[in-house]
Amino acid sequence: MSLAKITTAMVLLATPIAAQDVRAPADWTARLDAPQAIATGQEVLAGEWRYTRMPPGWHVTTTEAGVVLFPNAATVSGRWGIEVELFLFPNPSDEGLGIVVEGVDEEGQYRFLMRRDGQASLEARSGAMVVTPQPWTTDTVATPHDGTGVIKYTMRLMNESGHLAFSINGHEMFAHAVEGDGPVVVPGLRIGRGLNVHVSRFDLVTPLAPARPR
Repeated sequence: MSLAKITTAMVLLATPIAAQDVRAPADWTARLDAPQAIATGQEVLAGEWRYTRMPPGWHVTTTEAGVVLFPNAATVSGRWGIEVELFLFPNPSDEGLGIVVEGVDEEGQYRFLMRRDGQASLEARSGAMVVTPQPWTTDTVATPHDGTGVIKYTMRLMNESGHLAFSINGHEMFAHAVEGDGPVVVPGLRIGRGLNVHVSRFDLVTPLAPARPR
């Protein structure tokens, strides 16, 4: 299906806001950067956010605070992959969005992110401490968002051969070395503030082919 058909289908399938269940889906856990009200009107106003099912997938709109979303009871371990297909809508902020992995005890978190200019980065978080093992890239760039269209991005994070490799639209942006196969982790999504995103797929991947050497 073409991008034009997908975006048209999203519009045609959307029921009026008054008829929608505007509560965040119960099978996901949301952690907002700051308290925000759930939007109940046609527009998402400052201080509000919206997160709702809109087949295929989920639609997330943020304003003054970003959010991290985790599917309930989902974990990955050993060799694994996470693949996210999303559509970034017009007028995005410069905030990052992407794939999150976190320890099952909610201690320690990696955020593999991209932003509207097509650059990617890695944030490592532990409590209030934030470090950037991979600053925003300047030598490898995905298709930038021009601010006006709806652009599809496919992000993939693979854990194998002692590395966490982050790719966008099939192009590896960078890899981060880890020890061994790594512990059991919880997969999730990061949507920064000021973004309007439709997430059409959030898939957990179990590789069958041998890991490629590095």
